[in-house]
Amino acid sequence: MLRSVFGETLWMRRSSMLWYSIGLTILVGLTIAVYPTIRDDADTFTQLLESMPSGMMSFFGSSEVTELLSPSGFLNSRVNASIGSIVLAVFAISIGTAAIAGEEDRRTMDLLLATPTPRHRIVLERFAAMTTLVLVVAFVVLVVMTIGSSVVDMELSIANMIASNFMLALLALVFGSLALAIGGLTGRRSVTVAAAAGATVATYFINGLAELVDSLQGLQKLTPFYWLQRANPLRDGLSIEDTIIMLLVIAVSLGIAVWGFQRRDIAVN
Repeated sequence: MLRSVFGETLWMRRSSMLWYSIGLTILVGLTIAVYPTIRDDADTFTQLLESMPSGMMSFFGSSEVTELLSPSGFLNSRVNASIGSIVLAVFAISIGTAAIAGEEDRRTMDLLLATPTPRHRIVLERFAAMTTLVLVVAFVVLVVMTIGSSVVDMELSIANMIASNFMLALLALVFGSLALAIGGLTGRRSVTVAAAAGATVATYFINGLAELVDSLQGLQKLTPFYWLQRANPLRDGLSIEDTIIMLLVIAVSLGIAVWGFQRRDIAVN
């Protein structure tokens, strides 16, 4: 496996995959563990949420109190709509950054380019490894979610949980492939991290603030968080339209990464 760029990337990122999996396992586990308290004292939490500005609740995936207190809405608010999606996006960005810009920053890209492996294959194998790693972490989240929801009787559909975690993985890959594209174009780690992380934070807040700021509603529809949250996949299942949009964005970013990496003259150090 280590004789390929794909295998080498998996091996180098195995520890971070483990730690991100543990972190998201804790997040999902604690969220599910808290839900029975929310369910048993729904009136108190309803009053608390109703006292908040409706626009602020959009940061949790819905402006409807009854939706946020439902099993799918509560879990979605902690995983897909906020912390979980950002954590997985950061994981993908770290892989996408290291794939090209990180290698050049460490002055190790020359060794890889000295092999017969063509540049486009380097990018494609790095992307394949990133996709595999993100899907593994998303699968771990799915397993924890399935077991936990069954234990506390949240009555969530297994098909919807699969759809939710698949779309969560796609969101992460949107930002991971963006980092790959910027790295391919610039070869600069600092620029790649700043641009990809900045895009993640900016689109998250644009999506959340659109309920409060009318001028942001047009931009909201261009954000990956909107594509993920337009319909709650834990409640409604896979959104074909939004899935296709995210896949197209990933494909375009991957194409830019290949084109940018192939056209640059990388000096030997």
